[in-house]
Parts: sequence; structure tokens; C-alpha cells
Amino acid sequence: MIIRISFLLLILLQAAWPQGVIRLKTRNLVPAEAAAPVHPGGASVARHFLVLFGSYPGPDVVAQLASRRIQVLAYVPENALMVSTEVLNLQGLDVTWSGPMEAADKISPVVTASGGAYLVLFQPDTDMTANQALVENLGFAVIPNSSLLAGQLVVSGAFSGLSEVAALDQVAYILPASLSLQGGDIVMACGGALTESGPVAQYVQMDAGWSKDANGSISLQYFFDSVTPKIEESLVRSEIARAFAEWARYANITFTAATEPGLTRSIDILFARFAHGDAYPFSGPGGQIAHTFYPAPYVGEPVAGDMHLNADEPWSVDGSGVDLFSVALHETGHALGLAHSDNPSAVMYPYYSFQTGLTPDDIAGIQAIYGAIAPSSPAAPVSSGSAGASATGSTGTGTAGSGTSSGTSSSTSSSTSAGASNTSTSSASNTGTGTTSGADTVPPTLSIVNPGSTIVSTSSATISVSGTAADNVAVSRVTWTTSTGGSGTASGTTAWSATIPLLVGDNVVTVRAYDAAGNSTWRALTVVRN
Repeated sequence: MIIRISFLLLILLQAAWPQGVIRLKTRNLVPAEAAAPVHPGGASVARHFLVLFGSYPGPDVVAQLASRRIQVLAYVPENALMVSTEVLNLQGLDVTWSGPMEAADKISPVVTASGGAYLVLFQPDTDMTANQALVENLGFAVIPNSSLLAGQLVVSGAFSGLSEVAALDQVAYILPASLSLQGGDIVMACGGALTESGPVAQYVQMDAGWSKDANGSISLQYFFDSVTPKIEESLVRSEIARAFAEWARYANITFTAATEPGLTRSIDILFARFAHGDAYPFSGPGGQIAHTFYPAPYVGEPVAGDMHLNADEPWSVDGSGVDLFSVALHETGHALGLAHSDNPSAVMYPYYSFQTGLTPDDIAGIQAIYGAIAPSSPAAPVSSGSAGASATGSTGTGTAGSGTSSGTSSSTSSSTSAGASNTSTSSASNTGTGTTSGADTVPPTLSIVNPGSTIVSTSSATISVSGTAADNVAVSRVTWTTSTGGSGTASGTTAWSATIPLLVGDNVVTVRAYDAAGNSTWRALTVVRN
């Protein structure tokens, strides 16, 4: 796919970009007016600087910097870039301020004085052998993990020593390490959200998504450019549609299927291998699992919001590989304008974990951008998170509940990797709590017989769904929910049926079978009401 950028659109939008502020997770940095840009020279190694421009630094600015041997490492809202250079020659450019990032801004607000393990992100142009030696010389022990992204280390040590680590020019940011990272588990990482000016760094605060429609809501479309052959096509479509629906449960957003690719305000979904038409090729299995482009105007149309998934990964919906729903849920957050969260329990944490829904951190982030759903809408359960999780990760705004995160994970699954085996999976989840010998931990089996396809189109206001369920002891009940807020209990158990109401547009119907021990299995289908 060829990236087509609308430069005219960017020019027209430049006047709307806020100026004079650098949006970090620790604070909104407002440099003093008329501060003189620094021009260090004579350094034998590259140093790292924030450079604030008078307007959005688009691809033309990036090209000018490259011609001066200034490497752009990340985009920093609203009008700043993180750069690396031996000589910071900014003469003749529309620069209002430049300077190094302060050490205090490199330590996540989610990190607490209780200490523990930390994920240290280094500037991507630095030498990791030297970086590890620097950290160890400061008294921190490195926790080995072969599946970390390049430029990252998991370390343990005293909280009091973090300021010295953060003061290193090579260090970009420090955040809590998840339990899976601390344990050295095999993990899978998101390549991060992308803009025309470069990737968005972990230390960045983002809270500007798609522009609102005339009625104040956000209406987006989606189109499948390609799907993975490793999962039945209908399941690929329904799992990703279910991820869209999960975000729409909490914010004023609607998603509908598009009839063609490349539309404005549309998320094009592509499973790709290696180089695939943008500047961010995949590197085969086990590397970056996906990347997503931010909304316009951070990215020009028709690319804005597009989601690319690494086709070489072992995609699955049954826990045998990389859980598609968990990854799609995370990447949809980027497509809507969220950055990575520092909270290890959040869906938007940079390393994937098995997820069944959004956490308070994720919900606070998306509602800060688009607002909460109307009070008359049914409340949705929240899973995989602490009721007091900090919301500074995705958008840097507020907290959900009265507490703050301690930087430890509270995942609802025993797996902390999207690629590891799970005690609960996307199609058969054992939610029972029995742990004593002889306790029933076997989930029921469930099938949807009618309709016979997992993607259905109808003009009717309801749909009849029926199927079968079985269990090693007994099926206690079968329930259904819809992405549009409906819910109910089916008639029957081993042979069950339900008449389910539909709204116009996409309706993701999820059916669950339970046994007396609380073990459950679910199946889903997508019904498009015309």
C-alpha cells in the first residue's frame, strides 16, 4: 500500500495547531517566550534535544533537519520533535525553543517510591551495550528478557537511584515494568502509534483525536484490505469489529463497515509482511507485532487511523497463539488518538497482554478525548484493571476512581503475554475460581447453529440465534449481549435459542454458556442491520 499524504490539508490545518507548549506526561512544558535555541557544537557523540517549532513540523521540516544531519527520533505534541545530532543547527527554521529533556520529565508519574522493577527506554540511536554498562554502574541490576524491543532494558533497583539514570542523555523515559517483563516472560510489543513526523514516544501526552461530526459525535468506518489466513475470515472480521465495539461502549464513537478502501475517516486494516508500502516494515515473527497511524491531522488522509498487523505472527482466537482481539483492542486505541499508557494493567501498555475488555485507565483516556456515552446507555463491566488505576498513561488526564496505580499489573489472565498460553481464551474462557483439588475447571462447549455464518446482513429489527452447549457436569445457563447495549438470557441450555434486537449498523452479538462452577465459553457473530 502506498502512503499518500495530503500536504494541502496539512497546510490548511497548521493554523489550528496549538503553539508554545510541549505536551509531556509529567507536565505541559511551556518554555519562556523568546528563549534562544541552543546551538551546541564540537561534540564527538550525538546528543538529544527537544525542538519546539512555531507550527506543526511536517515532512518538509523533517527533510530539512535531515539535510543538516539532525535525526528526528519522535514527534512530541503539539509542535515539537525529539532529535539527535552532534551540532544542532537550527538557523533559518521556525524554531521557538530547543533544549535537552529534564531528568524529572523522564520518570513516569505512575512510578512510585515503593521501588521495584522498571522498563527503561533509551534513545533509539544509542548503543545498548554501553547503555547497560551505564545503568549497572549506577547500581541497577538488569533483568534479562530476549523479547524486548530494541533500545529497552528491564532493571531493578532503588527508587532513589532513578534520578541518576534519568539524568543520562541516552535515557528517554522510565516507567513501571509489568509482571511479565519482570518475570522474563516472552512478550510481544506494539510498534507504537505513528505520525507523519515520526513515531510518538512513550513520554508523550496525547488527547486530540478525530474531529467531531456536526452532531458532536465521532463516526468512523473500517475496511479490511486483507486478513490473515491463519484464522477463519469471518472470525477475523468479528474479532476486530468486537474490539471496535468495546471502545464504542464508553465514548461517543460509532464504527460502520466501509464498502471500499482509502476513504477519509476510515480505518483500513492490513495484514502485511516485511516492507508493505510505508516507512515501518515488519521484521518477521517475534518483532513488532503491529503499528497504527494516528488520526488526522497528525497523519494525512487516507492513511490516518490505518491499522497494520504483522502477518507472520501466529494469530489465533483460541489461546494457541497471538490473541487477535487483545491486539486489535490495543491498536484501536491508537487509531482513536491514544498514546501508550504507563500503567502495566492497561490495554494501552506498550507490551500486549491477554485482555477481555478495557480498564479504568483506558476508559478515562478515551472519554477525555471524546466524552462519555449518554447516561441512558447501559453501563459496561470493566475487566483487567484496578478500580483506582491512574489515567495518566494514555492521555495524562485525571484518574479513574480515587486511587493511583502502584505500577504493578493486575491482569485477569494468568498469561501476561499475548503470545503465551492463557487460562482464559478468546473463544473458551474458564472463569471459575475453584483452585482446590477436584474442583471443576472445565469450561462448557458452545456452538451457534443458526445463523450459519459469523457475518450476517439483514434489514430486520431482530435476529433469531440458536445453537447447542454441553459440559462435563451440566450447562447452567446461556446468555447473550450485543455491542449496542442489549443483553438477555437464552431459552434452554443444551439446546438454546434467543431473539436478539438489532440497531442499524454493526451489531456484535456475543453468546456465553456457563456451568455451575462459573466456567464459561463464548462465541460471537457480527450482524449488520441495513
